[in-house]
Amino acid sequence: MLADQLASGFSLKQAVAFIRLVDPTLPATIGKIERQLASGQPFVHLLEPYLQPNVYFQLWTMTTYGELGVGLQHAAEMLRLMATQRKRLHQLLVYPAGLLVSMLGLFLALQIGVLPQLQAGMGATETVGFPWTKYLTLGCGLAVLGGGVIGYSWWRQKTSLQRATSYLHWPVLGRLFRAYYAYYLAATLGQLVQSGLSVQQMLTVLQRLPEESLLAQLATALDHQLTRGQVPTIWLRQQAYIAPQLVILLQKGSTTAQLARELQAFGVMQYRELTRRWESALAIVQPLLLGVVALMIVGAYLSLLLPMYANLQGVTHG
Repeated sequence: MLADQLASGFSLKQAVAFIRLVDPTLPATIGKIERQLASGQPFVHLLEPYLQPNVYFQLWTMTTYGELGVGLQHAAEMLRLMATQRKRLHQLLVYPAGLLVSMLGLFLALQIGVLPQLQAGMGATETVGFPWTKYLTLGCGLAVLGGGVIGYSWWRQKTSLQRATSYLHWPVLGRLFRAYYAYYLAATLGQLVQSGLSVQQMLTVLQRLPEESLLAQLATALDHQLTRGQVPTIWLRQQAYIAPQLVILLQKGSTTAQLARELQAFGVMQYRELTRRWESALAIVQPLLLGVVALMIVGAYLSLLLPMYANLQGVTHG
């Protein structure tokens, strides 16, 4: 909405005041932002607490040397996509999650209440010996917990560039991350090129971002390539998270204005691809969870019937 008001000729302060008046459902933080904006604080900086880091970094980059309205439009598109898919995911998870919780409750009821009563009623005798099943379960649980802690520590030590490469190898989600990075980099680079900055100026701008951000680390790596006198496009081709089409666009020798248009057009294409892949990923969530629930149902029957079968065999042989 704010981007639309800026495109209509409103000043930034007028646009913020207008949307606060016409939409009473907006949170009270809009009034706080309006007061801070009136006191002269930078608008994009005021949005940082309310945006995800990747969205904020993109907005900051695109508005530092570009148009605020365009940057807000791109940020709004990404936030709208995330909100829509989050709502869709919630709708898809309600039914399977309810079944999953019910099955967990059934397992607990069988293990704690039903099976001990059946064993006692059928005169089952406990074999005195080493309780290997309990220790095996405990050991597996501790191994999973320890592996999770070690894996998390290892993951935290990776750079954002290394994480981006790893994301691409995730099942199902890898293609989604690939489309996201293509859109993210094309939209940001297109706005920087349109602003007329040189390559070195672009790298300087990106290096001002927090050093844990993907864009800052990418700019630092490219700066090292240039300092060593190497051709950065060779290094770019080796980065799996950078779309090959993006490197081709940078190499084809277009004018600055033409390159900016091509990058923005490619960004629009990748945004559509990102939306399509989101839909494809969400389409398999519910069947996957229902499959897990089906396996749990089979497990519940086995946990109930196998002990009964063992006890019946004991009674028969007795």
